[in-house]
Amino acid sequence: MNNTVVEKIEGRMISLRGKTALMATLIAALFSLVFIYTSGFGYITFGLRRGVELHRGGYLLFTMLLCFILYPSRKGSASERVPLLSWILCLLTVITIGYWIVEYPSYAYRIGNPNQLDIIMGAILICLSFEMARRVVGNVLTTLAAIFLLYAYFGPYVPGILGHYGYSITRIVEFLGVGMGGIYGIVTDTYATYIFPFIIFASFLQAAGAGPAIEQVSLSIAGGSRGGPAKVAIVSSGIIGMITGSSAANAVATGSYTIPMMIKTGYKPHVAAAIEAAASTGGQFMPPIMGSAAFLIAAFTDTPYLDIVKIAAIPAILYFLGVGMMVHFIAARNGLKGLPKEKLPKLKTVILQRGYLLLPIPILLGVLIAGFSPQKAAFVAIISSILLSYIKKETRMNFRQIFDALVTGARNSLIVGATAGVIGIIIGVVVMTGLGIKFSSIVLSLSGGILPLTILLTAVGGYIIGMGVTITATYILLSVLAVPALVELEVPLLTAHLVVFWLCEIGGVTPPVALVAFAASAIARCNPSKAGLAAVRLASPLFIAPFLFVYTPILLNGPLPQVIETIVSSAIGTIAYAGMMQGYWMKRANVLERILLGFASLCLFIPDIFSDILGIAVLAAITVINRKKHESG
Repeated sequence: MNNTVVEKIEGRMISLRGKTALMATLIAALFSLVFIYTSGFGYITFGLRRGVELHRGGYLLFTMLLCFILYPSRKGSASERVPLLSWILCLLTVITIGYWIVEYPSYAYRIGNPNQLDIIMGAILICLSFEMARRVVGNVLTTLAAIFLLYAYFGPYVPGILGHYGYSITRIVEFLGVGMGGIYGIVTDTYATYIFPFIIFASFLQAAGAGPAIEQVSLSIAGGSRGGPAKVAIVSSGIIGMITGSSAANAVATGSYTIPMMIKTGYKPHVAAAIEAAASTGGQFMPPIMGSAAFLIAAFTDTPYLDIVKIAAIPAILYFLGVGMMVHFIAARNGLKGLPKEKLPKLKTVILQRGYLLLPIPILLGVLIAGFSPQKAAFVAIISSILLSYIKKETRMNFRQIFDALVTGARNSLIVGATAGVIGIIIGVVVMTGLGIKFSSIVLSLSGGILPLTILLTAVGGYIIGMGVTITATYILLSVLAVPALVELEVPLLTAHLVVFWLCEIGGVTPPVALVAFAASAIARCNPSKAGLAAVRLASPLFIAPFLFVYTPILLNGPLPQVIETIVSSAIGTIAYAGMMQGYWMKRANVLERILLGFASLCLFIPDIFSDILGIAVLAAITVINRKKHESG
């Protein structure tokens, strides 16, 4: 992975040396070990009445310690030593969270009537949460959380529908920093229970050599076809991206080999960067892992994770079909070829030599299908990654590699974990003040209660929030604000969350920020803005899918014949849409043909048999006209 680019994307860690580096490494390894154990065997109690306090508090404790040790207080700090302030913050972290873990069972009997020490510790925790987020993810999310915190206190002075009676400082601190409605709430629990074990699994999968295996499989499948290297990028980025939980990091990891390969075979640098960005973005909603936000969807909707995997599969496949066909049309339009046959590995050989390294992914899916919890599935997948590496001597993981995978998993989790506190604060304020319902009323007022306009406003919200916040944080924020509006318009709860989840991906590929596209452009050495514009075109199925969720049974929520008809017509419509976007069908398409392709795709997306017949008829006519025109020319 290109660490320089990742540091620019996700913050710069201090390069520690000596005893401090050893201590940080041991903390990180212990962090991963503890939560591998809990994912397999349940809460650790150590004599406490319940393990939930140690589970949530322990996750925050480890995360804060690592963030304060590894991340400098100021950007650009080149120090290799941890300053005194950071050590003081670490000490406060241990005291504050240690107090909460030990004292919470007693506090549970005095909820609503906290003692002075409860409030002091809660206030310190709130301050620590702000500082952790500021160091790791920057000022955007931190500022947003501060605004919410002020809103909880100054509610009586807020005009209009957003105003409320206000809360005392004691009540705010108790709810957000002492009870389980804020910082110690559902977000921290979901991060600790589901997301962190899968981040660890991703580090073990990579350490076992699955990355090169995925590359080789992708090359053997798609490398020889027209525009093969770009299709390799789509396949490999989709597989790796569903595990990493970060579109930008995935774009850098897989782009380091796919982007140069695409450029060598004739793709323009900004197009190569855009392809990688679009493919990496799709990895976030590709089952069975779907990045990290899918676990939050399961928690927020009280839906079994396996059910989410089932209904999310078809839309994800359609997205990659759309991106893949656009890539194919780009290659056809520019006369690009695939890689020479002699440079391609044979699929059979790759499967026999390296296929066993990919088995943890189907094993994970099998454990989920068998009815076990996601965290148990992650535990089994981690253990299987280690055991399967022993099949051949050259891939066998030794103690150092296992230890490094533990450390890498913990460090990789910090970009997500650092947001737990401030997002918990935001959600806590939303719950306290009823802001979610009030915000949904504003959205409904602006949209006039028209569902398509409500979806568009949600997309705008996802784009704006996603400019400076991670995908996971964007989803959480947007879900608590926009989902109530969609539900008010009779959109099912799970469908509403999936709509929001997909729309949160927009910011990563849409200029002027387009973080994922900009990350890929650093490797392609091209103009970031051009890469962003090309990426938003390639990833534009993102804008279509939410409407399909709402208006069609694409989420498997209808009679089987209707579901099958929708899947088939949507697949054909997606191909027609790709042809319109890239100006190519059987041959180059003129303006009129592109308009007709767009009309055909629209007809095919509408859930009606007659519109499907019309769309196919138009598509057939375009095919004949497009082919004959160029044959005569």
